[in-house]
Amino acid sequence: MAHIVLDARGYFTTTGRYIRKLVEGLSRLEDDHRYTLVLPADRLEDWSPPSERFRAVGSSAPFFSLAEQVGLARQIRALRPDLVHFCMPQQPVVLGIPRVTTFHDMTLLKIRNAKKSRVVSWSRRAVGRVAFTAAAHVGRANIVVSRFSAEDLRRFTGVPRRSIVLTYEAADAIAHAAETVPVPFERFVLFVGNQVPYKNLERLFDAVQDLVPTHPGLGLVVAGRIDDDGRRILQRRPDIARGAHFTGYVSDGGLRWLYENAAVFAFPSFFEGFGLPGLEAMRHGCPVASSTATCLPEIYGDAAIYFAPEDRVAMASALRRVIEDPEVAASLVRRGRRRVEDFSWERMADETRAVYERALRPRDAVTPGPAEAGRPPGNG
Repeated sequence: MAHIVLDARGYFTTTGRYIRKLVEGLSRLEDDHRYTLVLPADRLEDWSPPSERFRAVGSSAPFFSLAEQVGLARQIRALRPDLVHFCMPQQPVVLGIPRVTTFHDMTLLKIRNAKKSRVVSWSRRAVGRVAFTAAAHVGRANIVVSRFSAEDLRRFTGVPRRSIVLTYEAADAIAHAAETVPVPFERFVLFVGNQVPYKNLERLFDAVQDLVPTHPGLGLVVAGRIDDDGRRILQRRPDIARGAHFTGYVSDGGLRWLYENAAVFAFPSFFEGFGLPGLEAMRHGCPVASSTATCLPEIYGDAAIYFAPEDRVAMASALRRVIEDPEVAASLVRRGRRRVEDFSWERMADETRAVYERALRPRDAVTPGPAEAGRPPGNG
């Protein structure tokens, strides 16, 4: 029996679904390991253990902080674990305990933060690169969620391929009943996510507007809270405020309704580590038009229609094909429903536990295997 600590400080963030599904999956596996989650101290009461093998402690250490390097390290050592799984790469460099780390993507290192000055953004990326590299080299294994992320990790940190293990994420159906969301369009293109510049929302709006002369009832629906980047877009582009509908917060039932009623789900991003929203759309029978950038063709396979993210004309053309041709849309829906079955949270948890088992062996016996060790998705 091993005691495994999960650094779950991101449990309640937008990337927390990975941690939540991992914990849920581990709780269903038959083993005698004990798990301690490190959760945000102010959210401990919001968590319930899935079984008696799980408990939680609180931490107030922010990511990339002195408290993380000193206080969190001291707290984890006091728990006397056999292994620590850092579910994000932000972690103490000096720990003295075997560890594995999940790297979801290299966004912090590749994308300039437009909200910060160039100097601050460059400094954050420089610090992040040092931290990511240190984390990748001190661990027994490095978990990634796509082959693209594996290659990015090698490119930025120089870790050997044999230290990387691929465990794909998945998309469950939204369990809540669909709840109608008021939309001021007869038909709509759906975008789900935040509005940071690399999500390419402005170009998507322009591509949709290119279709409006021949589809006067068409519009763009942006699901989710308007963040600081979104507010900047609306201030700079009043035409977007007039021509797109921002839903603000939507419930799970509302999101399900949007997926099930959109003419097409558009994912125009320049950079993703996995691309979960597109799989969610497929799960709910929505045809997907996606950027060719980064991992997206790897994840969506033949279940999406693709366009270059920098090409507004190609983007509009892809959307037009789905909107105007019912056979194209129906084919994408069929392929999407098959595609999502290639991914499983249960398999992800089982493969992660296998990483734990290898990492718990004496160091000279650990051979994590290449990124290709993760089961690759099929092509629908």
